[in-house]
Order: sequence, then structure tokens, then C-alpha cells
Amino acid sequence: MSEPVHLDESVHGDKPLLQVRGLTKEFQVGSVFSRRRVRAVGAVDFDLPKGRITALVGESGSGKSTIARCLIRLEQPTAGSVLLDGEDILRTERRRASRAYRRKVQMVFQDPFGSLNPVHRIEHFLTRALVLHGRPATRETLRELMETVGLTEDMLDSYPHELSGGQRQRVAIARALAVEPELILADEPTSMLDVSVRVGILNLMRRLRDERGISMLYITHDLGSARYLADTTLVMFAGELVEGGDSLAVMDAPAHPYTRLLLSAVPDPERAGGYDPVERARLREAVLHPTDCPYDDGSCSAETPVRHVVGEDAGQPHWVRCHLYAPAPDIAHRVLKTADTPDPEAENTPV
Repeated sequence: MSEPVHLDESVHGDKPLLQVRGLTKEFQVGSVFSRRRVRAVGAVDFDLPKGRITALVGESGSGKSTIARCLIRLEQPTAGSVLLDGEDILRTERRRASRAYRRKVQMVFQDPFGSLNPVHRIEHFLTRALVLHGRPATRETLRELMETVGLTEDMLDSYPHELSGGQRQRVAIARALAVEPELILADEPTSMLDVSVRVGILNLMRRLRDERGISMLYITHDLGSARYLADTTLVMFAGELVEGGDSLAVMDAPAHPYTRLLLSAVPDPERAGGYDPVERARLREAVLHPTDCPYDDGSCSAETPVRHVVGEDAGQPHWVRCHLYAPAPDIAHRVLKTADTPDPEAENTPV
């Protein structure tokens, strides 16, 4: 049987760098006089450990980027708390984030073409970040930043349009590193880059974790890169976290039907019967509507599921928010088949 997950205790014994509790974000739709609100993020809880990379995965519109924008203070959360080193930054910095918080938390945006002003040279972006946070903007400092991200000093005199997409994203990372942050929020940092340069950005992020101990929240819809880069993976569905744990455990033994659905979209030449988009669309609609979910026994529509531990890997629990879960060791192979129906001989265990 599963056990409830207690988030107050770090799985590695150390106090997390960032603790998110009950984070909720609602947007008003319609006119300014409209009372209709749409919930983008619903009371999510998670920790970001020190010196580790956490991947936040899910489909477009699931709320991943909204979480990042709330953490970087570009959006004001509707409710919840964000604790950095034990201090709730939503209470102390209601109007805008202070420079002290910005020094610790930086963000790398998805679009390297839009995050750099085309009228300025590369030197301007790095110098401005250093000056704003009271650090010396010497030529030597700029050179070290460029070399850290795999660029050369002569590129400081270039304009953004003179660099490739991968080089621009490295400049964005260098700008974030200029203030020596403890946490970097990377929102789809490779999705707009050529496949040939994506792995270079991922390796750079991994090196920054290993050499500088920088924590990262890596937001992506690419489960392959999450498996390659992240220590921990959190799965987001319709504004809520539904599964989490060690990245290899989540990918190899997914417990939630939505996680299995995401993995079913990953190209696999060894999948029996090939890929049937019509069948996957049917399964997606079933998972999106709990009353039609093939795994539901009627509990989903009656009560909210809680977190339950379904295993433990790499010293951290593998948890899932679902009334039914499949602990079978061959689940990763069964759920990737086109006909994703429960095995009558290995029924899911109700919790």
C-alpha cells in the first residue's frame, strides 16, 4: 500500500533552497468588470533542492510557465507562499522583487530572439546586469562570463542578430550568471533552438550544476531532455502536479495515466503496432475527463486525490496523485502500447 508524502522533510536531509506551498494563480477573463476567473495553477506544492536540477514537464497550457513567472515575480500569485531560505518572499516583497531576491533567483526565457534588445551590443547586457547588482563590470569579468558559457571575448562587440540562436541563449545564461545566482529558472531554454545545438545548452546547464552548485528549475515538454538532464522530474497536468520523483523512476515506471499518456507520444520504433494518433487522441480525452478515464473507479469525480508513495529511487520517494496506481515493474512497457487498456490480471490497486 502507498503512504502519504510529507513535504516538510527534504528527501536528502538538507533544507531545500526554495519551498513552494499552495501556489495558486487565477486570471480574470473578459472585461475589467467581469467576475469570471480561470485557474491556471491550483495549489501546487514542491521543493527545489540545493545543487540539483528539477524538471517540470507537461503539455502546453498545463501551467508550467505560469509557475516560473510567479517565482520570478513577473506574476503575482493569487494565493500560496514561496519560501527562499525560509523567508516568504510573497509577504516581504508584495509589490516587486527586491534586488537581493533577484541576485539569488534568475530566469532564462524561452525565446533567445526576443530576450535581447537588438539595438545593444552583447557587452551592454552583461555590463548592465553587473552594475545593477553592484558588481564590477571590468573587461576581465565580462571575458570570464563569456568563457563560462562557451563564447569568446570578441563576441562582446557583436549585436544579437550577428549571433546564432544557440549563441544568443548562451548570452542569456551568461547574463543570469553575472549576479552569481543560487537558482536559475529555465523556461523551455532549448525549444526554439536547432536540434544540433540543444545538447550543448543542456550540457552547459549540467556543468553549472556540477561546478557551481546552482539549482535549476528546468521547464520543458521534452521528456527526453528531462530524463537526460534533471535529477528530479515533476509532471504537471491541468494546473496541478500529479507525479514526481527521481527522473529515471518517473520515466521508467510512470504511475499516473497522464504521465503514461505523455510517454506514449515519445517516438519509439520498437513500440508494438506503431503509433496510432487517433487512438492516442481518444485516450487523451479519456484522461482529461475523469468520468471517462479507463483507470477511474468513480473516485476521481467524488474526491480529490492525495499524494501517495509508489516507490523510492536515488534516495527520494516516487509519488503520485491518483486514486489508482500501477506498481508492476513492467508498467513502462505496457503503457507505451497503442491499446493502452488495463490488464485484467494485474488490476490497479485502489487507495
